[in-house]
Amino acid sequence: MNSIPTEAEYLSRLRREVERSINTYVYEVPDDAIGNRMTDAAISDGLAQLRASLVEPYWTEVEVRDTFEQMKTHSGPQRKCAVIADDGKGMLLMFDPLENSFVLAQWCKAKLITIDVRGDAVGCFLSR
Repeated sequence: MNSIPTEAEYLSRLRREVERSINTYVYEVPDDAIGNRMTDAAISDGLAQLRASLVEPYWTEVEVRDTFEQMKTHSGPQRKCAVIADDGKGMLLMFDPLENSFVLAQWCKAKLITIDVRGDAVGCFLSR
């Protein structure tokens, strides 16, 4: 019998997933990548920052501003996402259940907006 997780269980699973991702992260750069490779020290520091930034996950509204069309409008669509980490400098790592991906958001004029950085939790956070 499959039971539907409670909201608290769902958020707890997200947190554990991110912790597991931090602990097993392997930095790989494609051969055709543009730019400079991050140093091992930068990766270690970023992982430590993510670990220290983890919060007890909670739901909040965020304004989606991932496309040029959304950026041109007065306000973008609102979406309920789970906050997973807060770097204390205005950037939050969130999980978007509609897109089934992690996304970076930032505080802008007293509201959270996404900034079109999506993917895995560690990669999003390191790209701040």
